[in-house]
Amino acid sequence: MPAQEIVIRNFRVDPSEIVFIKAVLESYEGMVVMRTLEVGKPVIELLIARDFAATVDRVICELQGQALMEEVERPADAPEW
Repeated sequence: MPAQEIVIRNFRVDPSEIVFIKAVLESYEGMVVMRTLEVGKPVIELLIARDFAATVDRVICELQGQALMEEVERPADAPEW
């Protein structure tokens, strides 16, 4: 998928919630991929298919009612893929 078709968002999360958040988000197959930026740091990166950005945003809003998910800037020291 070309980069212009992907929306990237970063969130600080409670490390104990990462598995739950990943399971919920990735159940929406083809819409979003979640990855941690660095082992031991509670920041996740979401790669969202642009066509599904509004749907994923609604899912994130629901998740924020159940788990700590604070949107943050991408950390300057995050690895480049």
